[in-house]
Amino acid sequence: MKKKVTVHEVLNYIPNEKLDFFARETLVDWNAKKLQGKELFKLCIFGILNENRASSRVFESFYESHFFCKHAHIPKGKKVSHSSICERIGKINVDYFESLYYYTVDTFREKLNKKDQNKLCLYDSTITSLSALLLGFGMQNGQRNKKGEQGKHSIKFTIGFDGLPFKVKFHRDQKMISDIPALSDILQEHVPNKKDIAVFDRRMQDRLTMKKLSDGGKYFVTRIYKASRYGVVEGSHQTELNYENDNIKLDRHSLVHLYRNGKKMKDVVFRLLEGTLKADGERILFLSNLPEEGFTAKQIAEIYRNRWEIEKFFRFIKQELNFKHYFSRQWNGIQVMVYIILIASILLLTYIKLNQLKGYKIPKISFCNSLQNEMIENIVIHCGGDPNKISSYYS
Repeated sequence: MKKKVTVHEVLNYIPNEKLDFFARETLVDWNAKKLQGKELFKLCIFGILNENRASSRVFESFYESHFFCKHAHIPKGKKVSHSSICERIGKINVDYFESLYYYTVDTFREKLNKKDQNKLCLYDSTITSLSALLLGFGMQNGQRNKKGEQGKHSIKFTIGFDGLPFKVKFHRDQKMISDIPALSDILQEHVPNKKDIAVFDRRMQDRLTMKKLSDGGKYFVTRIYKASRYGVVEGSHQTELNYENDNIKLDRHSLVHLYRNGKKMKDVVFRLLEGTLKADGERILFLSNLPEEGFTAKQIAEIYRNRWEIEKFFRFIKQELNFKHYFSRQWNGIQVMVYIILIASILLLTYIKLNQLKGYKIPKISFCNSLQNEMIENIVIHCGGDPNKISSYYS
């Protein structure tokens, strides 16, 4: 039986030496009087993983707990107020957390043996909102009230996901309220291995982005709206298909040119798969630039089906990791907390995959319980069964 990977092992994949290295590189602790960047990072990770409704007050409570102080090597008796925590999150150098995030992605990909594997790169956006009275910036989203005032401001996050959230882009400008520019923005930075495949949904309608992906030798699979304009490539043959799964039935494969701004894009050829959804009979169109020699129509449909994994990931970080909750109402602080939440998600996803667990909620509970149990074991070993020695353990 394969040995279980402990929480201690997973956490040690981000060693203190790296936390200190990035602190020096980004000068995160320059002129800091209270919370060091390393302390704040560990506090937020600890708080997010251990509390579903984390807040600066919850973080303050954790900071004063014996368990956290020993875990993070905080000197005994050191305290920090919730207001100081909130202020530090809002002003601390976000570059420190961005560096830690990308270091974590690279490190954990290697641990999961994903670094050199061909993979599906799933791209999608999600929005979180807060009352406009509380958040003074962001995109206007939704209806105005009777006074003509915008009720909420929204922030959009576009993420690349391949089993780990490997890329994130932040958007607060109004033009990014549409998924077309937001997804186009992140897809322009898609740098795959030779056979990696970008997967995105039909809301990304920018034909120029699709053309650039093809011109750059980057493969993709998407859906397009059934009203989309296209023309079958002259001299090509449409192929009748007879493939179906639980959700769809495919009936035709064609080579097509798309239209952009009313003109046919004749210099790039795409593959179009047509079919119907079994649930309601709606027509469904898949579009791809994958070569016919290596990818069948069935494989393209199955590739797109995997796009649901990023939707499950969004639900996971919103329900289990406080992604919907703004710990800070400053743009800097929002970015800091998103980086930390994504790092926390990578820790959990790695723990889940290395231990071959299923789901998110129960493994998260297991992760937190295991962390606490490991701390208790250390206390028992230190005390040798003598409870009077507990105070010396925390000193």
